[in-house]
Amino acid sequence: MRLDLNLLKMLAILLEERSVARAAERLHVSASAVSHALARLRRLLGDPLLVRTGNALAPTARARAIEGLLLRLLPQLGLALGDPRAVPATRSSQRTLTIASPAALDLTLIPEAAGRLRQEVPGWTLSVEAFQRRSYEADLLTGRVDAVLSVGGHTPAGEAIAVETLWEDEVVAVAGAGAGIAAQVSETSLADLLDRPQLYPLPWPTSQNYLDVWLARQGRHRRIALGLPSYAGAAEVLRRTDLIAIMPDRTAAAMLRQAPELRILRVVPPLRSPLSLAWRRRDAADPDAAWARRLIAEAAAAVPRGIPAEPVR
Repeated sequence: MRLDLNLLKMLAILLEERSVARAAERLHVSASAVSHALARLRRLLGDPLLVRTGNALAPTARARAIEGLLLRLLPQLGLALGDPRAVPATRSSQRTLTIASPAALDLTLIPEAAGRLRQEVPGWTLSVEAFQRRSYEADLLTGRVDAVLSVGGHTPAGEAIAVETLWEDEVVAVAGAGAGIAAQVSETSLADLLDRPQLYPLPWPTSQNYLDVWLARQGRHRRIALGLPSYAGAAEVLRRTDLIAIMPDRTAAAMLRQAPELRILRVVPPLRSPLSLAWRRRDAADPDAAWARRLIAEAAAAVPRGIPAEPVR
């Protein structure tokens, strides 16, 4: 099956606008032309793609599965089809890109994105603020922040906000020789970890962490022996103490590049945590903003995992 690029561009804009009329205005065509194109796509893909809910169109499960990819491709589709608004950011442009980001990404996605940004657009400023466990919908809609990176989906997708999953981590434990566990096993149960004193390198209260909320619902809790406001000193603490730290596997891999004597222990059965990127849907019309989202997604794809994608048995 071969799809016309114009159909893909139309679907991307429909998913962004959630309205045939607004999509038609963006594409400079009639609403009837958009409706006919959507009908053609529905036949080609064997799926309704968008269904009417109240005054808006809502994507089906299949449309949601491809929405992030299509919105990332929108600038390239515009270039391929001669849309002058789709020109990506140039090296001479100047702009501040403000992102809310969890502290764990300071060791992984943020350095990768910063390196790419400095190489591509050295005139841009990247401003990263500490993520708080709340909805950022108002911050995105007012433009106070350009994008939000989060674990746990605190800013849900909607008519005005788009959310894309960038990756899925496994929760792992990191320990040094003093913990007396890493030299014995390569994996462990969560129950065993809960009995061990832990380092907690996050800036918000323990009770607000997605793992601790999940544990509390089951009547279980961790033994936090040391709390740190960031991951900056975590590797050195683990080297010098008997503490362990529970964290995403990509963050663990970055920590081991700093301190290779530490060990990663896989948690069985596995616990997984998705990382999502949220942004304003109307920014799809902004070529610089679309280019920046693509840069973040490409940076995320380049961050190495700390464990195999699937357990090796």
